[in-house]
Amino acid sequence: MRENLSFQKVPLSVDLKNSHYNLIDTNGLDQEEGLATKPALLGVVKSSHREVLADIYQNNISMAVWQRSLGSISQYAVSLLESSPHFAFTSQGSLEYLSSMLGKLLPEAEGKALFVEDVALLVDMFACLFDLEEVGLRLNVLSNAMCPRFHVDKIPCRLVSTYAGSGSEWLHEAHVVRDRLGRGGRVNDHNSGLNEKGRINQLNVGDVALMKGDEWPTSLGRGVVHRSPSASLESKRLFLSLDMI
Repeated sequence: MRENLSFQKVPLSVDLKNSHYNLIDTNGLDQEEGLATKPALLGVVKSSHREVLADIYQNNISMAVWQRSLGSISQYAVSLLESSPHFAFTSQGSLEYLSSMLGKLLPEAEGKALFVEDVALLVDMFACLFDLEEVGLRLNVLSNAMCPRFHVDKIPCRLVSTYAGSGSEWLHEAHVVRDRLGRGGRVNDHNSGLNEKGRINQLNVGDVALMKGDEWPTSLGRGVVHRSPSASLESKRLFLSLDMI
């Protein structure tokens, strides 16, 4: 049974002024010398309260971040990197199905039940927020960057969270050169979409982020520009993403 969450799917008319605990991160937007002026959409709202995720319905918000500490859950995540360095699970289904599959496939270790419970919570929140019967889930141990170039997802919205290792990197709109996104050749920051005077931002371990993609109805082709951070055999990541089905 679903937890009685304190938010449900909300209308586009929700007023951010009523969410006094939310921090809209616009540092450097349209202010730094040499950065081109961009359309004023796309703030990033952050909070230690999970209700912040509902702010993704605001037209001027491109990413909502629930900032949290994993606590003891991180111990199981780290142990998973060591015990199952090639773990990869991709599936879709109901909350009950996905929870059951994770319970069967994840290795036994202290904290497993708490870890599965936490992933189930995120699935439930995502499904409630977007009124979904099924959710697409991917949970992978990564030893290299899945998407090393800055890019935009061609979807309405995605939830991402890193349980261990480096968090996803992203750019403010004012720091993006969109006609460079997805270019081939040698990958570096500035030939894959970063403005010459731009700054790369990074999510923290445990952060839960909802990122609008290009297919969000009001994104106008300007979804969140992001990429995978570097990873290696010595510095792995445990990464979760959830998609609409």
